[in-house]
Amino acid sequence: METVLIFRQLSESEKGQLKQRLLERDCLIVLKSPDMLPAGLPDAQVLSLPSGISVAAGQKLLNAILAFGDLTIEDSGIGKYFDMGNFPLWHYQRFRIFFMLRPLFVIKEAVEHYLQGSVRVVCYCHANEAEAVRDFGNRLEVVSSKAVRAKKNYRALLSYSIYFLLRVLISWILKPNLAGKKHVVVDRSARQRCRHVISLKQKSDNYNLSPLFDLAGNDFLIISETEPPKTTGNGRFRMSLHYFAGLGRRSQTIYGEYILFRGLLSRGLKQKRRLMLQELQQKIEVVGAMDFNSNERLIFHSFVKLMPSASFYITKYLAFARFFEIHQPDTISAIDENSPSTRCMLDAARRNGALSIGIQHGNIGDGQPAYLYTQLDYLNQVMADYTLVWGEYWRDFLISKGNYPTDSVVVTGQMRTDIIPKMLHKSEDYRKAFSQGKPLVVFASQPIPDMNLRRQAAFDVFTAFKNQPQATLVVKLHPAERDAKAYYAAIAKEAGCTNYRIVYKVDLYELIAACDLLITCYSTVGTEAVYFGKPLIILDHHQEDLLGYKAEGVAWQAIDAETLESVSAGVLSGELYPDAEACRLFIQKYASSIDGKATERVLSFIQGL
Repeated sequence: METVLIFRQLSESEKGQLKQRLLERDCLIVLKSPDMLPAGLPDAQVLSLPSGISVAAGQKLLNAILAFGDLTIEDSGIGKYFDMGNFPLWHYQRFRIFFMLRPLFVIKEAVEHYLQGSVRVVCYCHANEAEAVRDFGNRLEVVSSKAVRAKKNYRALLSYSIYFLLRVLISWILKPNLAGKKHVVVDRSARQRCRHVISLKQKSDNYNLSPLFDLAGNDFLIISETEPPKTTGNGRFRMSLHYFAGLGRRSQTIYGEYILFRGLLSRGLKQKRRLMLQELQQKIEVVGAMDFNSNERLIFHSFVKLMPSASFYITKYLAFARFFEIHQPDTISAIDENSPSTRCMLDAARRNGALSIGIQHGNIGDGQPAYLYTQLDYLNQVMADYTLVWGEYWRDFLISKGNYPTDSVVVTGQMRTDIIPKMLHKSEDYRKAFSQGKPLVVFASQPIPDMNLRRQAAFDVFTAFKNQPQATLVVKLHPAERDAKAYYAAIAKEAGCTNYRIVYKVDLYELIAACDLLITCYSTVGTEAVYFGKPLIILDHHQEDLLGYKAEGVAWQAIDAETLESVSAGVLSGELYPDAEACRLFIQKYASSIDGKATERVLSFIQGL
């Protein structure tokens, strides 16, 4: 049998060649994603790429990247070698290198896997991926696309330029009060709907740091900026009024774009940047002369390709170092503290004596290079001075697997949960907006990559509740599915379900507070359902329990429409109810406690340094 691996969209001529191949041979077709399957193919066995291949590829790449940073050169590791004065460039780029090379490593892993059981493997991939898989021998046929030069994203760059200049002008005219600002918090997140931690009024703000901003005093300075658009591709930069909204804290906020602009005007900065770039080029030449294996060479070449971004990060680092030489805070805090654009600010402040603090903003796992360091990184103190995490599980993970210093990881709880106790008191008021006295069930949708599984999940939910007219089903669309109302409505019609609503612009916490049951596939929304004390069902067709909700005893598992209907009916009738002790242990493990005081603990820790 032959195996055909499809990792890109096929041209019309390639589709014709594939159809002819299937007529002549016994073939297995393996797709990177279901939408890559050409229409009208003869009968063939078709599979989606097994998730295990992607996981294995990611782990091999991650291990290779961590090992590369520890390779010895001039009595230090490469990671330390590229540290130019509290500016550890290797640790800025390794996260980007991981995502740059991951698709290539997935292809290599897939080819190696299917060559074990196939007479021949045909691999359709992009031109930039072809060379890395041609060394598998004559049993592999690589069909690569033509190399396409990425177009400059002029429209997005123009929009961003206007935005940038407006932010500079606003900062020039409405200068913040910098006196007495001991603590800096970096705000780089896109605005999302959330609530004021005290008044519960809805607003558009940083979803993770909003409670901190609500309670922070005048000794806090917020550096606000927005991620620039990519210079190539078709991405858009949407101008929005919220980029310029003061949110009642104008006197505490300075725009990062203004700090960068002031730095660009400095002749001294330009000279320092030139010297750092010269030093970097010399180091690259020395490292490039090392005897690398194939994976190490790939990683090094990727590092060199990122030189244009390195120039930007050096510029930004020097601009913020200039700012912090004048305004010297005691601490600087941020979420996503290991991403390059944020780390520029933290390292610039550290250079001038500030302690850096990372604040957990999402789940942390084995496949995330941003939080995984080596023992050599530990000795070089590469990570933030302190990291504030939600619960003991995350603390133990960072210490045991991430090589973080034991005394640098502090459990504070999850700030955005501080509104939960208050919202539960108003749950009946929220319920009236969604259901007229009926039990309320929320299905949190997800853009599941497997299109068949995504559709099956929705169909099973609608099928399960068409026979439960006593309940109101609300489908809460994932942010990546904001335009999918028609998609879900069509599935509901096919299933014969009428007692449902599909919503997007609704506060998720309001829905969870109001509901009697939450259903999802493997979303972290399930975690928040537990925090609210709500019954949780995981619709898990392959019984994978990806996030461990069933194993932790905090959710029921449904594998199809029939079991979903049975379990949900038991929950709504009161025959089934959550395991209170399992939920308590789950909260203790992952969130410390839901007591409404996590933000106070974060503030107390920062101000105590």
